[in-house]
Amino acid sequence: MAGRIITERRLLRILAFFSLALLIIHLFIRQLPASWGAFWYPQDLIGPDGIVPAGEWLWGAYPFSHLWRWLQWALAGATAAATIWLGFSSSPLLSRPHLRFPRRHRFHALAALLSIPLFYLARIRHTNWGDSYIIVKAIAHPEVRFFYNWQAPLDTVVHALLFRYGEKQWGWVDALPAYWILSSLAGGVMVWALLRLALEVGRDDMERWLLLGLLATLSPMQLFFGYPENYTFISALMIIFFWLGWRFIQGRTSLWWVSLILALANGNHPVTVALQPALWFLAWWGWRRRKIQLRRVLLELVLPPLLIGGGVFVMMSHGGHGLASLMGPEAPGGGDHHLWVPLSQISTNWEHYTMFSLSHFMDIINEQLLTAPFNLFTLALLLLCCFRTMPRDAYSLFLLLAAAILLLWTFTWNADYGGRQDWDLFSIAAWPTTLLLGYGITRALSADASFRSGLMIILNQGLYTLAWIYANTIPWPDKH
Repeated sequence: MAGRIITERRLLRILAFFSLALLIIHLFIRQLPASWGAFWYPQDLIGPDGIVPAGEWLWGAYPFSHLWRWLQWALAGATAAATIWLGFSSSPLLSRPHLRFPRRHRFHALAALLSIPLFYLARIRHTNWGDSYIIVKAIAHPEVRFFYNWQAPLDTVVHALLFRYGEKQWGWVDALPAYWILSSLAGGVMVWALLRLALEVGRDDMERWLLLGLLATLSPMQLFFGYPENYTFISALMIIFFWLGWRFIQGRTSLWWVSLILALANGNHPVTVALQPALWFLAWWGWRRRKIQLRRVLLELVLPPLLIGGGVFVMMSHGGHGLASLMGPEAPGGGDHHLWVPLSQISTNWEHYTMFSLSHFMDIINEQLLTAPFNLFTLALLLLCCFRTMPRDAYSLFLLLAAAILLLWTFTWNADYGGRQDWDLFSIAAWPTTLLLGYGITRALSADASFRSGLMIILNQGLYTLAWIYANTIPWPDKH
């Protein structure tokens, strides 16, 4: 018992030091020399005509600098004080009355509805991330009328249909209002799904609040603040997928619903096909451990993706974007259709660095700083300090498989995106890694250490997420 207390105290102090280091980086990001960027990035990325502004080479921490300077100091000071208290105080924190987690379906639905106008009011006011500008303009362009897109089939069609209605009824000139509306509505679904997941996966009120807080304060929540790209629907569907995966393991739902939700996600964006192995694990587990008939398992595993996938293929073929388009001009992999970061040699103008280069490493660091600054560090810390107490049940393996595959994809996907600050494409990997982190914290640590570490992460990453959301409400000058 004494050994566990010492180990947990060490973990909390290391996490506190890491949190304070991140605060210092964010607080002094504009004071870092722009010349340091040349160490990480080649001239075609960081030079006068490059993609990355020289002063923003550490772009994952840059959004915090958009706040007023006095507010930066005030928020950083308050967060640092809370971090030091949580990391180093020895007084018990769970002896006081705690806030009861809402259990009623009615309350979850109300919270979801009330969140929709909040998402809309704090919506993004520019189109400078990813392919936002191209998408919202191409859908409305009289000579393009972008509608069919193998890179996000159902997502693009739904937004294009709403735009055409808005164009007739309200005179919309581009598809940005359609993305604002649908993204905010998806945010309401996300809030409902997070509440349901936290209620069922958490074993008590403290664990439920921690799981909800860890997921709700992630920077990828920006996707629901009117974000004009293709990753909003799939993020909400992924959370529902992880919730239904828990229910299946608990014997409270069938594999059919889990498979159907993932098939819908696959139809919205093919990147979610990376979650199929996690679904296959559930199928195997259901067959071996719950003794579900193999015929039924295979039917529930295969039929939903066949139905949804077949429907998508018929829709795309009807629009003149059949298999030839998928294998040709609309094939994944960016402008050069190369799927992976080159191992040792750049071969096209779209590529900017190789797999084991400093540039690739810095892009990975920036992506993690922006979307999930605590996930990988804290997971590694948990494994080092609490390996014996880490959960090894079916749900932890399900999450581990989902997180590992999405992270591997994030770290190896093609260099076409290198240096472009294309955070949204890779942000979806934060959902399973954060849920895995929350599951590990609440199962591997004592109640007090779980509460301290979870609250420390929530306060710090919530600060960066709020700054990020605020920064995107500023109507930045158009780069296109």
